[in-house]
Amino acid sequence: KRTLKVVMILAAVASVLSGCQQNKEANFSGIGEVCELATLKCYYHNVAKSEIEANGLLSFLGTGYKKLWMEYSSIVYMGIDMNKVSVSKPDKNGIVTVEIPDAEVMNDLIIEESLSEPLTDKGIFTSITKEEETATLAQAQDSVVESAKNDTAMLNKAKERAKTLIESYIKNVGKQIGEEYSVEWVDV
Repeated sequence: KRTLKVVMILAAVASVLSGCQQNKEANFSGIGEVCELATLKCYYHNVAKSEIEANGLLSFLGTGYKKLWMEYSSIVYMGIDMNKVSVSKPDKNGIVTVEIPDAEVMNDLIIEESLSEPLTDKGIFTSITKEEETATLAQAQDSVVESAKNDTAMLNKAKERAKTLIESYIKNVGKQIGEEYSVEWVDV
């Protein structure tokens, strides 16, 4: 009876442990979150300004003259477009090929709390509307975004940051299943 009990216990343990086998296939499905984490936030301080010269019949009195000036801060997000990233399955040597695009400006945001009170100067019978203030601010922010798009140093930093995080992620996936992976980069 004792031998039968030992055999039954060993059979039960073996059946339970048979469901604990490790999955030996790499799953890189979390790569999208890694790319999102790699987004670089760049802070900019800018001045929005516009000036319209006096015009019309009473221009000698300054009618139509408008000058607007305000400071603000904004954030520009730079990163990798996840839809353009491709990750291969590991080859027989444990090399994972990652196709990665250049970093780009993903989004921008004006920090509303940073907007200074507009400083204005205007001629007689002339006013500055909220629409003109908004248009001036939008034009200034477009200039910030354009400057960020041309900031190759920051764009390269964003790409390198994404590469570092992606490579760490791939190596950690390998460790979890008992494999050692290395990454080969292909620029898209």
